[in-house]
Amino acid sequence: MKKIFYKLVAVIIIVLLLPFILTLIFSNKNLHYSIGAMDFQIYYEKNGVKKKLDFDEYLIGVVAANMPAGYHIEALKAQAVVSRTYALYNMALLSEENPDKDEFTSSELGLSYIGLDEMEQYWGSNNYVQQFTKLENCVHGTKDEVLIYDDDLILPVFFGSGSGYTRNAKEAWGIDIPYLVSVSSKQDVTSIHYLRITEYEPRILIGILKQAYPSLDITEKSFFKDVSIEERDNTGYVTKVTLDNMPVSGEEFALILGLNSNHFYIEDYEGKARIICTGVGHGVGLSQYGADAMAKESSSYKEILAHYYTGVKLRKLNN
Repeated sequence: MKKIFYKLVAVIIIVLLLPFILTLIFSNKNLHYSIGAMDFQIYYEKNGVKKKLDFDEYLIGVVAANMPAGYHIEALKAQAVVSRTYALYNMALLSEENPDKDEFTSSELGLSYIGLDEMEQYWGSNNYVQQFTKLENCVHGTKDEVLIYDDDLILPVFFGSGSGYTRNAKEAWGIDIPYLVSVSSKQDVTSIHYLRITEYEPRILIGILKQAYPSLDITEKSFFKDVSIEERDNTGYVTKVTLDNMPVSGEEFALILGLNSNHFYIEDYEGKARIICTGVGHGVGLSQYGADAMAKESSSYKEILAHYYTGVKLRKLNN
């Protein structure tokens, strides 16, 4: 059950959050924000029932949903700061669009959230208290701390694990963000999820691709000619694939085939299409696995955040 849950979380981060992230980035707003700037409420809705959450309770549920509780406490503290900054960034953005808005749902704030009952279900009754206490300590241990760049809250995107280096936002999404530049994340290659190799009969892949693009004219005989990787960024992530002379982004192609990331290769292996994929997620910002590895090597959460978000400062709200 735990493996299924964390795999689901990874897919959510890869697939569901990317359009939301791009919307936030391209909004291009300067956000000066303090938690004391407005009186807000957060709600979590499930099965038609709306539950009010205090901010710390919300953050615990976000950390629980987005990073394995078994990770090192310093990595979880880094995720707590990321989650707080992410939520407040989105609150500020939504409030600028609607100044009278003072209620937010967990879904509006952009990150997955799970409630206490779900935590117990995933962790089991024997581990629930220990894991919850650990996450509670991470949120309270970083109380009111957020990440800023040039006096503005940052958009602290993150992903599961990478391929040795994180990506530049400019190459990944076409916009230059000074704190989202490529940095080393060598520990990622030791993750058990680092490498995934799948093999398909070309006809199977053709069927999948034609569901997305019905007009494609690809045959088994011409598959390896008509499906080709055209462009990569400097860290090896695929940015453009050609399908029967039709350009498709690497992210879209990976999504259609259910790949863990768009860092992949396609080769002809005895007539089958072998896809070699590394990493989990979009590769921009903080690598969660890399953060855990750094923590195990005695790095603090402050050092982890400073490594993955270039030039940022850690600041307490209202200071």
